[in-house]
Amino acid sequence: MIDWRVYFTSPPAESVYAKDAKDAPAVHERAAFADLHTNIRRMEPLPLEAVLKGHAIELWSDALGERFWLVADEADAATLGEPRGTIYTAAEARLVIQIADPASVAEVHAFKRTFEVGIR
Repeated sequence: MIDWRVYFTSPPAESVYAKDAKDAPAVHERAAFADLHTNIRRMEPLPLEAVLKGHAIELWSDALGERFWLVADEADAATLGEPRGTIYTAAEARLVIQIADPASVAEVHAFKRTFEVGIR
């Protein structure tokens, strides 16, 4: 299961290098491939906005007892055709998951639904 709080708030993980399969230990360690003369290009995860652009993810909140949508940005929110109060952009999601108190998160969501607005 993906820990979304960590995904949104953490910097990208370090790059992973190829390993020499015949000599590689069973543990996950980062090491250069001994037989390779060039480095494999660094693989960094794409920002959430790039992954979501043009798409929407429907999510269910047990705390709120309802569904909401996750989109890349305001342009995608506008084209989704759902009430703005039920849509969170990637930037809004990053802000909301920093709130530790579930009651405060519910209050923010109620504000969004009531006034059909985004979060800044």
